[in-house]
Amino acid sequence: MTLTADTVTAERLEELLADQSIPAVHRTLWLLLWEVEHPVLELLSLDVRDVEFDTFSERAAALLRELTGDRESGPVFAVGKRSLTWEEAVQAAHDQGHGIHAFRTGGKRSRQTGG
Repeated sequence: MTLTADTVTAERLEELLADQSIPAVHRTLWLLLWEVEHPVLELLSLDVRDVEFDTFSERAAALLRELTGDRESGPVFAVGKRSLTWEEAVQAAHDQGHGIHAFRTGGKRSRQTGG
């Protein structure tokens, strides 16, 4: 698929988040990129011990809880027992027609316009 834009719209984000064929690890990363100002690599390096669920929206907290389950430590964005890699995150976004940074850009624009 070809990259379609340098930003993701709120409508497109909703489509992607609703698509259960996309692994939760990617949908959660995209939502957090949309909602917070943290860089991709910072999010990818999060440990379960570092997550304060009440600092996120209800939706993001629910997805984070789905990812972390009953784990008390280890990578939040886990694939099996290892961390999701930068390359995997970039590829999953690309597969949906977006650059990984488009989620952060879209969220920033949405916050600026009050959308």
